[in-house]
Amino acid sequence: MSHPWEVTFKQADRPDIALMTNHGYAGVDIPFGGAPDTGGQNMYVNSLAKALDSLGYRVTIFARGGFPYFESENIRQDPEYLSEHVRYIFIPGGGDKFIRKEDIAIALDEQIEWLDNFVRNESEARGCRPWEYYQVVNSHYWDAAVLGMRLVERWRNDIVAEAVTKLLKEVVADDRLKQLWSQRHWRALGEAPAFHLGSLIIENEGSPATPIIQRVRMAATRWAQVMGRTNGTEVDQLVGAVAYALAEVKDTMAPALHLMATAEALGVALLELSPDVSEDLETALETVDCHVWTPHSLGALKEDNFRDKTPEVVRPLKFCERRDHERAVCDQTIAFAATSAEIAERLLTHYHVPQDQIFYFPPCVDRKTFREYSAEELEATYAYLAKVSGVDADTLKRSRIVFETSRVDQTKRKDLLLDAFAYVAKDRQDVYLFIGGGPEKNLYRALVKQRDEKPELKGRAFLTGFIPEEFIGPLFSLADIYASASEMEGFGMSVLQAAASSTAVVSSDLVPFAVQYVPDDAAVVPAGEVFDFAQAIQNLLDNDENRNQRARRLAEKTRAFDWEAQASAFFSYLRRRGFSVVDGRSET
Repeated sequence: MSHPWEVTFKQADRPDIALMTNHGYAGVDIPFGGAPDTGGQNMYVNSLAKALDSLGYRVTIFARGGFPYFESENIRQDPEYLSEHVRYIFIPGGGDKFIRKEDIAIALDEQIEWLDNFVRNESEARGCRPWEYYQVVNSHYWDAAVLGMRLVERWRNDIVAEAVTKLLKEVVADDRLKQLWSQRHWRALGEAPAFHLGSLIIENEGSPATPIIQRVRMAATRWAQVMGRTNGTEVDQLVGAVAYALAEVKDTMAPALHLMATAEALGVALLELSPDVSEDLETALETVDCHVWTPHSLGALKEDNFRDKTPEVVRPLKFCERRDHERAVCDQTIAFAATSAEIAERLLTHYHVPQDQIFYFPPCVDRKTFREYSAEELEATYAYLAKVSGVDADTLKRSRIVFETSRVDQTKRKDLLLDAFAYVAKDRQDVYLFIGGGPEKNLYRALVKQRDEKPELKGRAFLTGFIPEEFIGPLFSLADIYASASEMEGFGMSVLQAAASSTAVVSSDLVPFAVQYVPDDAAVVPAGEVFDFAQAIQNLLDNDENRNQRARRLAEKTRAFDWEAQASAFFSYLRRRGFSVVDGRSET
């Protein structure tokens, strides 16, 4: 059964944008704080998509599919619609089970094959080339970036195959050209156009036992005849270029290197003698690349945060493998969006990305969800907290609430918050801690055990598990303090959301948003320090005026984080970088 927005989406007269977010449970309904590898990045992508919709674009978000939804038996395979102009397309690959982001590389080969075919079918229906369909392909995190990078590589292979066919039609056998087309991706034509051009024409002439120069002269003569270059000058130029290249490698014993030098030199010379094809090829290879990477985090940055951890903690994060993927992406990508200053710095210092290729695009905030709520709007949320805690709603209204929500992951340090709150609870009877997030597996059970073993936390600290979406925004507003002890954040969207909700914040010094934008207004304490967290929470609870002033300043400083304004500035930057991004068209 088709979705009611499917026809509207297809018929919309809008420029197309592709966003890619590949791991976790990305989708229209994000189990925020309740599913592995799912959270801030997915909120970022969905919020960006909504902003692009408002700016007049049609948006396709690609995410991994072929496995069940979170806490469901239904398979993620049919398109979903975030709005009339924003859809999710799920890319199968890697099997029918959830794959954690550190292991997601095993799915990428199958995914790129499926994605390539999908885009080709879409573009064929429109009557355009695959690389002309999307104005921008914006990938998020390294796994999606590999898909974006390899999609562009495939388009480059197509372009080179077309140029080689144009130059060598009737020069080499048709079956060789057909074979070149069928093998264009695994041969990586787009990475070495001149080599493949020269190699193909040499292979077509003589036997491997024939001397190289003789084969080159035969190939050059055939090419010149077919192209109508009959005065012999071009043949001499081609042979001379090859002879010079062979002289450069004359001391190399390996015959294969002689063949490589011959093919490359011949291909370069052929392109120089065909300036119309050469110029078109160069232009096409430049304009085909519409891929932009938003890393959200980097292995080179996260590894630094874990340098003092034990091997047992570090091994599952596969930092070496991740850095290698990221280096490959940086080598092949021409524009980047950094969500924090640390990410921009690491792109420059560790991955050699030029500064002018980096646009600063921090997470912004959905002000419809993250804002101050009225007492009437909060009634249902107090009832929800009363249900999960057993504390009646009126008592909760008279008390102070400390709140945190994120996926249950060791890097979020929910254990530290429990330890810190135990000290707070000893001194104050009017404060409660609510920690949201899942999944409810081994680490979750360890947190429950930790809480239950501390008598100070009995009836005072609660692990809610997955929080229903309708209570997320009100909970941020209802809380007196939002506390994040996280030790592994690309930006810290939950802290930004708390700030936008006019809620005071206690944050570790490894949350970039708190450190960079609001260090004087948030209470920033050293990561991993239980007593410092306890003291910071206690100080804010003891001084209502200070806490409220901080909350007001935090809300004021988040006003600049506007999704539509930032998205518009991002596209303006891409145009300056040479991207052909047209203005959006909103239907009247």
